[in-house]
Amino acid sequence: MPGVPAEAETPPTIALVTGASSGIGAATARALAARGTTVALMARRADRLEQVAAECRLGAPRSRAWVGDLADSELAADLAVRIWDELGPLDVIVHNAGIPLRREADRLTMVEVTKVMTVNYFSPVAMTLALLPRLIERGSGTIVNVSSLGGRLG
Repeated sequence: MPGVPAEAETPPTIALVTGASSGIGAATARALAARGTTVALMARRADRLEQVAAECRLGAPRSRAWVGDLADSELAADLAVRIWDELGPLDVIVHNAGIPLRREADRLTMVEVTKVMTVNYFSPVAMTLALLPRLIERGSGTIVNVSSLGGRLG
């Protein structure tokens, strides 16, 4: 109608999901995309990740996959910033990636423990710290940390 301002178009929500190549991460990515959310999928297994990304693009055509191993927290932080720069401001960050270590304590090595702590804790923290100034400046954003009951067991 002449003289009536057009309503501002709301941009689609953008979510980053780690561990998106299988399990809860893949299911989360698919569910978000089915609602029209553009999903940035991150995981280390390229073949599985691309399959999930293709499914996500059916409901959210801008969804994309980034291959990265969260065993490298610096890479994880850099990749999170790159995703923001390439896709646009992230509305939701789902830290889902995680690896278990099922073994008797007296058989653990520091290399194993360090890898588990890096993937499960330090990389999500590094990604959050890398994106936090942008989230604060923007004044919005949601961070979801997925954990398992195994994290409560000693």
